[in-house]
Parts: sequence; structure tokens; C-alpha cells
Amino acid sequence: MRPFSCLASLCFVIGAGCGDDAGSRDASSPDTGPGRDSAARDGGADAGPILDPHLFDCTSPGATDETMLPTRASPVPTSCGLDPTCLTPQVSGHRGVGGELGRIAPEDTLAAFRAGIALGLEYVETDPRPTVDGVMVNMHDTTVDRTTDGTGAVDAMTFEEIRALHIRTALPGDYSCERVPTLEEILRTCRERVIVLIDANKTDRVDLLVEAVRAADALEWSIFDTSSTDKIDRALAIEPGIHFMIRPGTVDEITTQLDHYDPLLPAIVELDQSTVELGAPIVHARGTRVLIDVFVADILFNVSADPMGYVDALDLGTDILQSDRPDAVITLLRTRGDR
Repeated sequence: MRPFSCLASLCFVIGAGCGDDAGSRDASSPDTGPGRDSAARDGGADAGPILDPHLFDCTSPGATDETMLPTRASPVPTSCGLDPTCLTPQVSGHRGVGGELGRIAPEDTLAAFRAGIALGLEYVETDPRPTVDGVMVNMHDTTVDRTTDGTGAVDAMTFEEIRALHIRTALPGDYSCERVPTLEEILRTCRERVIVLIDANKTDRVDLLVEAVRAADALEWSIFDTSSTDKIDRALAIEPGIHFMIRPGTVDEITTQLDHYDPLLPAIVELDQSTVELGAPIVHARGTRVLIDVFVADILFNVSADPMGYVDALDLGTDILQSDRPDAVITLLRTRGDR
């Protein structure tokens, strides 16, 4: 049995979600908050920050001056990010630089994206949702309750109401200046530094997503990412030059979706852990690359510092690992000589 199958049981043993749904833990609790909890599982609260927070938190020059943002730290050529034929192993930061299992910066904030740049990621993933007045803000959950000091559904609040909220986190660093960012702000921060995977699964407002890409001049620094071929079709109708990523749910759907877009080729194909072994050869034969989420492997790493879940993902033919512990994945790639 592959480690992915064995790792699944860890979700129940540890009590951490392996999916992409909102967590139920109270982020303000000193015992269960995402920052303090993950720190305790990986050496304790005194283990120290993975990156110096001054590189990306509110004390960073880039927090107030876009000309002082971190420079691209990834050694992978920028051209590789959008080139379907580039099979260099790469890393994507979930919700910026890690979600609830992350140890670097609060998820889905500009600090998280600055940290992703400083860490050396090739991709950072976003979670845009529209406010009631049509502004695309970055929030994984349907409500603001878990990650801010406010309460309420994102789509029932105005941008002004959401912007007034403060970020809740137990992670090291100063995040007093952080607010819930807009998608356009994220794209401007990341442009020419790291490619943004725009998760379109949380909204039907494809027009607003494409509008943000255009407004930020980020067409060559973003990928439209969704399991909905209808949304991709609509995005391409608005902007034929937009890069996109498909998420076929079964092995059979890989060929069906690739045929649907032929002669266009998705920059990335996201596969599930259950389909990657059979699906990766199909994707590679069609001339593009495989991404998978390695959140179960992240749990294993946080518990035991064992990177074998990442090793197995790479050995199965994965080209891009999307992780809540991208720091651990980068360390592994350096150990393997892939960096």
C-alpha cells in the first residue's frame, strides 16, 4: 500500500481535516489556534520562526512600499512556471504560504504572499470571494469568523465592513497592519515574483476574477484554477490569453477535459492522490504537468518530521506539490538535489 493510503488514517488520529473545507477550531485559542498548534507539533512554540518575520510582516518595508517587496527567491526560472513542458519539481503554497497547518504567516493575507516570495515558492494559491458589493476579497471560509476578529458571511458583508476587521493569528511576527486583501492587491504583490493560482471554485463571478487579472496586469503571472470547465470556458471567452488549470476528478476525465481544450493546453492538471499514479503518465504524454495537494503528507510531517509523503508524491510522477508546509517541501527538494 502506498504511503498516501496509509497517511489517510492520520486525519482521524490527529483530528485535523485533510480536505479543503473550513476548519472548526477556534483560531483565538492558545491551545488550538493554527499557528500555535502547528508549532507545538513541530518542535514546540519555542522552535523559532522558519523565516525571519521582518521579511514579510508589518515591519517589512514591503508592507507599506510596493517597491520594497521581497525579490523572487526561487531558483527555478520564471519561464518554467507557465511552461507546460517544464517538469522541474516546483512548490505551491496553499492559501499563500500554508493554511491551518502552516507555520510562517497567517493564511490568505498579503503577509502570506510576501512570505511565499521570500521563501522561494513558484506558486501561491488564493481563495477569492465576492463581498455583497462585488469586491473580490481573499478568504478561504464562507465566513470571516475563523481568521478575523469579526463574524458574518463574506457575501453578506460590504468591502468596507470586511476591511475594518483585524487578522487573528498566534504566529510569530507583527500582523497589526494586516487586513483582508483584495485579489487585485494579491496579484500586484506577486506580479514578477511568484505565480498566483486563482482558485475559482468559491465564486461564480468569473468576470470579476478576470477583471482583477487585467487590472493588476497579471496575465503572465496568474493561472485560472477550478474544477469547473464551464468557468474556464467563460474565462477564456472574456480573455482568450488567460492561463488555466484543470482538475479532472477521475482518470477518464483527464483525457475528456484535455480533448475539450485542444489545441489549447492547460498550464497544469491537478489530480487527486487516488488518480495520480494512473493519471500522471496520461498528463505527461499530452505535454503538460501534474499538481497534487499534499495536505495529508503535511500532517505526517508536522507529527513526525517525516518527509516520505512528499517523496512518494514525487515518485508517483507529480511535478508540483501544493502544501501547507511548503518550507518542508523545499527542504526536501534541496536534499534530493532538485534545487
